[in-house]
Amino acid sequence: MSTARHTCRRAFVTLVFTTLGIGCSGDGERDGGPASGDFCAAMAAFEAVQAEGDALFAPDDAAPDEFREVFDRFSTAIDAIVASAPDEIDSDVQLVAGTTRQLIDAFERADYDFVVLATDPQYAEVLASLDDDRITEANDRLALYVRDQCGPAPES
Repeated sequence: MSTARHTCRRAFVTLVFTTLGIGCSGDGERDGGPASGDFCAAMAAFEAVQAEGDALFAPDDAAPDEFREVFDRFSTAIDAIVASAPDEIDSDVQLVAGTTRQLIDAFERADYDFVVLATDPQYAEVLASLDDDRITEANDRLALYVRDQCGPAPES
């Protein structure tokens, strides 16, 4: 895997797959109490796209059109998560989704060319923002909410 592609993969996997793909399964109930079923369903749908995206980053020969199609579905899944976020975690969802959209925008600007992406200064800024405590803390709260309200992630 080329250095540029490896760097881009690491950043994307770190942000999108770890941040939003934090594990949601089940029917939106836990301990007998209802959760936001739409939100849990949106998280589960995101995880399905996540698996495809992760597999797409593995080979060196994936075409830009393949990335474009998966990233379009990532965007749609993120929109569904944002639209269905319960009030108590809405601000965390907004922060994480906004950062994720910046990363997706960088891929789009580079037309899914990893060499171009690696030299994009806006992409470098998004990468730097991944270390922001606010994003880490929002992700932690979101992960906890999903685990408690949507159920544990299925075991692999």
